[in-house]
Amino acid sequence: MPANLTPIYREAEAKFKAAVTREEKIAALEEMLRVIPKHKGTEHLQADLRSRLSKLRQEPKKKGVAKGISHKIPKEGAGQVALVGAPNSGKSSLVAQFTHAKPDVAAYPMTTLKATPGMMPYEDVGFQLVDLPPLCHEHVEPWVYDLTRAADLVWLVVSIRAPLQGLELVEELLAGKAIGLYPAGTDAPEAPRPGWTYKKTLLVITGMDLPGAQGDLEALEELIELPWPRVTVSTTTDDSLEALGRATFEALDIMRVYSKEPRKDPDLTRPFTLTRGSTVEDLARAIHKEIAEEIRFARVWGPSAFDGQSVHEHHVLEEGDVVELHR
Repeated sequence: MPANLTPIYREAEAKFKAAVTREEKIAALEEMLRVIPKHKGTEHLQADLRSRLSKLRQEPKKKGVAKGISHKIPKEGAGQVALVGAPNSGKSSLVAQFTHAKPDVAAYPMTTLKATPGMMPYEDVGFQLVDLPPLCHEHVEPWVYDLTRAADLVWLVVSIRAPLQGLELVEELLAGKAIGLYPAGTDAPEAPRPGWTYKKTLLVITGMDLPGAQGDLEALEELIELPWPRVTVSTTTDDSLEALGRATFEALDIMRVYSKEPRKDPDLTRPFTLTRGSTVEDLARAIHKEIAEEIRFARVWGPSAFDGQSVHEHHVLEEGDVVELHR
């Protein structure tokens, strides 16, 4: 029986995906349980929600430590994206527009002073955007570079009003900390010396709703060759969400795979996101280590096999596959 989840439930689910603290996650899960349609098709999902809620409630509340604030941001969603840019590049406006987070946004530079995470929805997955303080010659906290290194993808954000200055500044300051940027969808170059980190990058050009923006973009393309895949966005409309979501999904080089229990319908509401080229064994390991150790075979419906075909654990999966594991 299909789950037939309501818009109210989807809204509560979005709040859970955007939640950062333990308390926010508990409140969102409680709301999801309250509004979820109660019928046979959602029994499995209800049980999963109760289990997750129980585990969160049993977690001890985190206590403050005397050594100071940790700037580490645990990864969530289908990928963690660090937003890197010069002052007034439009990073915070993107996070405010596409997520439930509320970063400080203003017309003057240097508004962002802390890392602000938020979940950006795209179809049935979410990307964790991390708005970082801008890069500038005056001062950049060391943890800004640490979070850039740790991310799965970098959005190099530049304003169409000053794109060259933004690009040159960011590349110069990152290189000074042994961080290089390379176009997503290509192979990372060899490090010029030990200790270098290269991050796959998507260029995001903001301010395309401003007067003359299209002409500025054409002039930029004539001046220099932009190596990165890019998306042009307006921070005043939602038209860019689909294009930016698709570009981010492709840049992360991931795919969605859905699980299915024997003699039951597949769960098409919660995909597993795996690196492209992953196998049945990788999916099993993503679900639970013990399942990966005990798997005998799997049945697959989708692009990588005939419907219901039995495959071994080294079978390579493809985007949209439905997998039934047997152990």
